[in-house]
Amino acid sequence: MIKVFSRLDGRVIEQPLAIGDPLPPGTVWIDLLRPAEGERAHVAACLGIDLPTREEMKEIEASSQLYLEGDGIFLTTPVISRVDSPHPEPGELTFVLTPRHLITMRYADPRSVTAFAMRLSRQPEALTSAQDALLGLLDAVVDRTADVLELIGARIDGLSARVFVGGPDDPSDQAAPDSRDLRDVMSGIGRAGDLNHKVRASLAGLDRLVVFLTAQAATRLTKDQKATLKTLARDLRSLSEQANFLSHEANFLLDATLGLINIEQNTIIKIFSVAATAFLPPTLIASIYGMNFHHLPELDWTFGYPLALLAMLLSAVLPIWYFRHKGWL
Repeated sequence: MIKVFSRLDGRVIEQPLAIGDPLPPGTVWIDLLRPAEGERAHVAACLGIDLPTREEMKEIEASSQLYLEGDGIFLTTPVISRVDSPHPEPGELTFVLTPRHLITMRYADPRSVTAFAMRLSRQPEALTSAQDALLGLLDAVVDRTADVLELIGARIDGLSARVFVGGPDDPSDQAAPDSRDLRDVMSGIGRAGDLNHKVRASLAGLDRLVVFLTAQAATRLTKDQKATLKTLARDLRSLSEQANFLSHEANFLLDATLGLINIEQNTIIKIFSVAATAFLPPTLIASIYGMNFHHLPELDWTFGYPLALLAMLLSAVLPIWYFRHKGWL
């Protein structure tokens, strides 16, 4: 699907573009969402440039993601869509900046692009030039990335509250989490960590993109646009630090959860060990009197059987009392 955003008489006009149609007058931004091969070829022919294919967008070499070709600057960065779903969708977003047009190619639908397109109806000045459109889109992507990091932080805080509830310093009356809750917490930590990993990859790609754009497009940018680019670079650095902090926090929470699970398992093993130790002496007594020897003096006693039962009971109670006296139970 091809959408064209044109600037006419101070207004932004959004309209679809079919294969074979010429570009409308005043076209500034051309957005290709999951384009078919014919749509990609049509836009490339209209602009006289070679747009990358989906396979080329997925290449991880820096020379394949950031390069110059003719009058065009080609910039590709990882992005994330469907963040609120259980399975966020990673993808690539390619910007092609020419002297008159900005082309975006994407096979995912990040909310940042949609938010920028909606903002143009209120702020048409953001589409004054292709450079303004590019900086506005980058700003929308960075803002959305910050929102995602806030979402990850809120999820980790919620998981932390579930892990550390019911401790000696907890003023509430809530019980400590059981093993099933801890397993759910571990799943939540895994999802938050995976999303944070994707965000860090996106931030790294955006940081490389901004550095490359600063070096290669300096002659195409005004003073205000250069200042905006520097602000984006600072924002990306601060967001990268926040993503690293969330990564360390998730690792700490994972270690704490595993520690609680180990404590719970050790408690269970301790109970079994105490039970085995308590029943060992009665088993020994029962084994002695269960031997098939004819000359066991106690077999002829009138109270031999009750005494044997009493001995087994005492031999089981005494170890338990000793363990409690030592504070092992």
